[in-house]
Amino acid sequence: MKQPSFSFVMPAYKAEYLSKAINSVLNQDYNNFELIIVNDASPENLKEIVKGFQDNRIRYNENTQNIGGNDLVKNWNSCVALAKNNYIILATDDDMFETDFLSNAVQLIDKYPDVDLIRSGVKKIDENDNIIDFEFPLKEFMTAKEFMLYYAKGGTISCVSNYVIKKVSLESIGGFIAFPRAHYSDDATALALSRNGVACMPTNSFKFRVSNINLSNCNDLGIVKEQLKATEQYMGWYINYIKKIDINSDSFYEKACYGGYKSRYLAMIENLISKIPITKLHIAIHYIIYNKYMFRKEKIKLLISYVLS
Repeated sequence: MKQPSFSFVMPAYKAEYLSKAINSVLNQDYNNFELIIVNDASPENLKEIVKGFQDNRIRYNENTQNIGGNDLVKNWNSCVALAKNNYIILATDDDMFETDFLSNAVQLIDKYPDVDLIRSGVKKIDENDNIIDFEFPLKEFMTAKEFMLYYAKGGTISCVSNYVIKKVSLESIGGFIAFPRAHYSDDATALALSRNGVACMPTNSFKFRVSNINLSNCNDLGIVKEQLKATEQYMGWYINYIKKIDINSDSFYEKACYGGYKSRYLAMIENLISKIPITKLHIAIHYIIYNKYMFRKEKIKLLISYVLS
């Protein structure tokens, strides 16, 4: 039986953790892979960092202009188009993989050849590689319905590089699903690819870094407004997705998947609204009033919380 081949695709812009990210890929204990590093017109000298790795599995490309700054998902998809192998991992320039990440994936591919999505558990790390959070192990195999319920109840840490994806399946849905600033693009894409179930690694073989250079931690008002827009767009996408998968005949799953995510949605909105300065009160009021996925009581509660914070 032919062994599966993998493409790590790494859009790169930041230099600070790039060497660690590259090392974690090259140190895999399964060797049938390539690492495609795409310098997204970074102002930092990423090329010199990459040149320090003498490894023929690395392919280095440079964008002539910065793409990710305007459309992160467009950059992701253009990088994925460079991949030669049948399974892809969208790596990042600051996260890290344990050495058994690919070998775990190979075992699951052999056992569940029809799945389009393989998932590693996640350890969240800080700037100094200290573990600050982690997931509990998931079932080895989950149906789309089970994965949706687990996700809706907040059982996962949202990121993108912990997934191994069949390239042909990703292409069949038009690539990574786009929302402003790629906010929830990881979640939506994973859910869309879970139609044949999700195979889950037995260990947390992926380290997701949280630092002050993460876009998700940004308080820039322009970015926050785009994230609010993305959150509302994703809520609409999510509701439509629930209607498409096989849960409508099961009222428990339908209510749990909607109700569980609605609670998360309100928490996400509250977190983003809290980043808007009180001097920009009109922006917060406008967003709260015209949010079509919140009830009147929820809007009043959020507005009071914002004003009093």
